[in-house]
Amino acid sequence: MRPDRPSPATGFQTITAPNASPLTLEGTNTYLVGAPRAVVIDPGPHDPAHVARVLRCARGAGRQVALILVTHAHADHIGAADHLARETGAPVGRWRTGDRPLADGQAVAVDGVRLRVLHTPGHAPDHVALYWEERRTLFSGDLVLGSGTVVVRPPAGSMEAYLRSLDRVAGLDLAVIAPGHGPLITDPASRVAAYIAHRRMRERQVLDALSRGARTPEEIAAAVYVDLDPRLRPAAEGQVQAHLVKLLDEGRVLREDGRYYVRPGGGSRRRPPRQGPEGAGASR
Repeated sequence: MRPDRPSPATGFQTITAPNASPLTLEGTNTYLVGAPRAVVIDPGPHDPAHVARVLRCARGAGRQVALILVTHAHADHIGAADHLARETGAPVGRWRTGDRPLADGQAVAVDGVRLRVLHTPGHAPDHVALYWEERRTLFSGDLVLGSGTVVVRPPAGSMEAYLRSLDRVAGLDLAVIAPGHGPLITDPASRVAAYIAHRRMRERQVLDALSRGARTPEEIAAAVYVDLDPRLRPAAEGQVQAHLVKLLDEGRVLREDGRYYVRPGGGSRRRPPRQGPEGAGASR
C-alpha cells in the first residue's frame, strides 16, 4: 500500500503509517477529510515522521487541520494525537473525553463535512465509527478491516458488543468503508455480512471443540486455528476467550476451575450483559 493516496472521487486522502505488522497489516490508515479546513481521523502511532507526512499532505493541498478525531485509544491510532494537536492547534475528539468529547449520534461538522458518531464497542469499549452520510462512507477504525478480521480480546474486548456493533453498521447505506488498516472496502454490505457470518462460524467451532473434549482457551484455539502463524497465537487465544465469555453470559457453556464445558442439554440461562470499562481497550 502506498503511504499517501489522494482520492478526489472519495473526498478524502489516506496516509498509511509505517507500522506494518501481522495485526496492523500495512500500517494504520490516517484519513485527511475535507477542505480547506480538514478533519484528521486516526492520527496513527507516535511517529514524528508520520506526523510530518500528514502535515505535508495537508499543507500541500492547501488544507488546515481543524479537528482530530480518534476512533479508539489503542496506541496505533491515538499515539500521534498530541503531537499533531501541538503542531496544528486542532482539538482532539474522542469517545467521552479529550478536548471535544464525542457522544453516540453526535454530528461533527467542519467546512461541509458532516460526520455522525456511532459508538461501536467490541474491539474496545471506547470505539467509535464515523459515518459520512453524504458520501456514504464509514470510517470504521478497527470495527472492520481492509483484509482479515479484527482482534476482540477480553477483558476490554467484548464479542457480544462487537456483534451488536456489526449489526448496527450493517443497516447503513454505504458505498465504501475506509478501515483503520488495509485497503478501502468497496463492497461494504457483503463485507459486513461476511464478518458476522465468520464470527458465528467461529462460535460454532468453539462449541464443537468443547464437545470434542477441549477444555481451555489454549486447547480450543489449537483445535480451531489450525496452521496459524505462531505470532498470532496469543490473539487467537484471546478471540476464543471472547467467544467463551459471550457463551458463558448466554448460559450456553459452564466454567469449573478454569475449564469449560458445554451446558448439558444446550439450554440458555442468560446472565445480565457485561458492562466493559470505558476508555482504552486492550492491545491489538
